[in-house]
Amino acid sequence: MLFSLVPGWGHVYWGREALGIGIFSAAALVGFGFLNAWLVYQGAVKTTMVWVFGVIFCLVMVASWIDIFLRTEPARVSEDDRRRKLCLERGTASYLQGDLAGALGEFRECLKIEPNCPEALFRIGVLAVRQDDFELARTSLRRALRYDIGEKWKWEIQREFTRLDAGISAQEETSFEKEAGEEPQEEPYDEETPEREEEAEHASA
Repeated sequence: MLFSLVPGWGHVYWGREALGIGIFSAAALVGFGFLNAWLVYQGAVKTTMVWVFGVIFCLVMVASWIDIFLRTEPARVSEDDRRRKLCLERGTASYLQGDLAGALGEFRECLKIEPNCPEALFRIGVLAVRQDDFELARTSLRRALRYDIGEKWKWEIQREFTRLDAGISAQEETSFEKEAGEEPQEEPYDEETPEREEEAEHASA
């Protein structure tokens, strides 16, 4: 909650980076307008502009505090935790049943509830490695390692990084072998036969 004294920082800490950056940008823009109207602008509507920008700035601050308070309410936190665990359970079950698309959907739904969930990020990385989506795998595993503060998933994440590197190497070797195996085709040799020579002589005559 202390981070919320600066508009948007509480949201960033809570894992809502885009929302937090948006709130901070709006507050900074309105704050700049307020200071500019108060200290620099000398027009006829100076007082009105100061009041307008001041009221908007206060509204942005209050809205930011109310939103972060509601998001951190114990009842909501408990409900979000229950939904997050349910998504992880469903995603794991879908993965074991071979439904990779369904599993990926459940894990992404989990990230909507808790954007920095290391377990969901790790499992998305595992799925991406299995599907040879190496860019998604590397991004997800890096985020999982970043937010795994207790290092609960550290060993598993490093293992998947090893598999990821092996997969990339295998793909590069396969691509190189295909390129090396494609030899330029020579044009068929047109050997002149007596019949061809006779036809050429008749044509020249």
